[in-house]
Amino acid sequence: SGKVDKYLVRKGDKVTPGTAVAEIISEGYFTLLSEVAGRVKEFYVMEGDYVEVDTAIIEVELANEE
Repeated sequence: SGKVDKYLVRKGDKVTPGTAVAEIISEGYFTLLSEVAGRVKEFYVMEGDYVEVDTAIIEVELANEE
């Protein structure tokens, strides 16, 4: 488990694979990177909340690949 310390993106921001999206504290300080390209649509977890491993904390609307 870990704590969402701080989001590094806002709703509507464009992300690509490797974009830093959040700072997580869990037996250390980690930067969570996006695995997909698209735009930030929703946050499921508030800054300061604790979550279990594999919990979705952010939704990214995937970019059209046309």
